[in-house]
Amino acid sequence: MQLKVSENIKQYRKAMNLTQEGLAESLGVTIGAVSKWENGNNVPDITTLMELANLFNISMDELLGYDKSVKNIDALTERIENLFKDHKFDEAVTEAKNALARYPHTFKILHTCAQMYAYKYVESRKITDCEESISLFERALSYISQNTNTDINEFTIKLQIANLYSEKDPEKALEELKRINYNGINDTAISHVLMSMGKYRESLDFGTRALLRSFVSQYTTVNYMLMAVAADGRKESLQKALELADHELRILDEYKKDDETGYMDKLKAIILLTKAWMMAAMNDNKYMEVCVKEAYRLASRYDKADNKNDLSSDFRFYYTKEKSYYYDSAGVSAVAGMENLFGQARTYLSRKMAKHIDKVIECWRKQVSLD
Repeated sequence: MQLKVSENIKQYRKAMNLTQEGLAESLGVTIGAVSKWENGNNVPDITTLMELANLFNISMDELLGYDKSVKNIDALTERIENLFKDHKFDEAVTEAKNALARYPHTFKILHTCAQMYAYKYVESRKITDCEESISLFERALSYISQNTNTDINEFTIKLQIANLYSEKDPEKALEELKRINYNGINDTAISHVLMSMGKYRESLDFGTRALLRSFVSQYTTVNYMLMAVAADGRKESLQKALELADHELRILDEYKKDDETGYMDKLKAIILLTKAWMMAAMNDNKYMEVCVKEAYRLASRYDKADNKNDLSSDFRFYYTKEKSYYYDSAGVSAVAGMENLFGQARTYLSRKMAKHIDKVIECWRKQVSLD
């Protein structure tokens, strides 16, 4: 082990671009002492070993030459996770402290222990648990380069830290949440913190944006899912796709502000044309035509309206003065834009389903020519 210690001191010193003199100065020892350690003629005392480990940003095991077994770390973290998920927090804390003492610079240990204290805080409501969790998450960020879990990244850790601050220090939580509010992803969390602080007007601003973003995301997702569900062309798949389309149409009706023309009409027209395509695949040409006619009625009505692309004016639960405009791949004009969608659809559709789109296009163009 002495040989390993001497090799490691020399290796990590050089990795930090330190001379023996520089290392001696950092530790407050003589150059001769450092020389003896690296030559294997002497071994640092336990306090100095700990200082060396901290300086080199490694664990004591690594400095002493023990193998930092991945299996061992996995076993430790799994044991801690099982304990805190079973609410055995006293045992979990004991295991966590032992793991942290042994691997103070290992990301997986730091992150698992931070999560343990976060879970403990939810149950205990003790501010010390909250502070310990925040401290460990912040330490884990320093070793994020070790992380191999794709579900964990710098953003997820910072978000956990911000959420922990929400009760301990709401102002700090807001600061952290807004700093990492990429593309409005934290609008809901920010709205919640503002509401807890009694800032209801501001809370509604962020809440409205979050609800609108969720609505748009769901609508877009459903459009893609419809094509995926119906891809095999089987009757039962087509019926499932129709159920999903009808579900989305009901949601659009629920979110639509009133009976006046608005952006929801254009969105409904797109779903109705998708339904028409499903009916064409089921050889129900009569109902296909009904769907196309209704889609055309809504699209042409939308084109005559003044508030094109102003989703906020047609959204029932809109509680902020800031306007919101939405642009889809169909274009500004709904009627002309549907032709763009037909072309795009061919690139997404499966071979079994692509052949049925021609019936819908023919029926649609017939409506256009009659207007």
